[in-house]
Amino acid sequence: MKSKILSSLIVILFSVSLSSCSNDDSEKRIEYAKIVESRSSQDLLNDLYVGSDADVEAIARIMNVTPSSIERLRKGETDPTDEFEERLHEVSVYYMQNNQSFSKLQSVIDPEYGWYDSILNFPSHHPWWFWTINIILLLILAFAALVAIWPILIEMLIFLIAWIASLICSPDAIQDNYIESINPTIEQIR
Repeated sequence: MKSKILSSLIVILFSVSLSSCSNDDSEKRIEYAKIVESRSSQDLLNDLYVGSDADVEAIARIMNVTPSSIERLRKGETDPTDEFEERLHEVSVYYMQNNQSFSKLQSVIDPEYGWYDSILNFPSHHPWWFWTINIILLLILAFAALVAIWPILIEMLIFLIAWIASLICSPDAIQDNYIESINPTIEQIR
């Protein structure tokens, strides 16, 4: 009897905590959507441009368009179609929800985001885990001398392998068929 009451209480508390989190998330999403709706497509693309450190290829992969289309839209030479503008708003809301972290946006949407990117971005995506693990390893190293050096060396080796893989497996340049003309499904002339 006690275990049923206790398990029921745990389920209720868990449900309440999840619903309160989802309410906060939905309120933030609505707030971000309002901000995104009030901004122009050119401003939203420029935000992504700055967040990506001017990596137009990555933005193009995320938006599933060519780099030249992104550049024309970003510079205001053309206007986006309604479908592309809707997609841009969805991506921008997600970008804002994740503290304007372009690497988090890439990890979810970019088809060329690889396992090596996950490893290399782990310290910035999960700083608490990264620093907790490293501090524990350093404390063990301080008290256990040579025994704890192996986990640190293994961690360094994992990051080295991921870095080398990112150099070897970096995505190829996108074939851009719309350098001289506009892509009518993405952009339109003013």
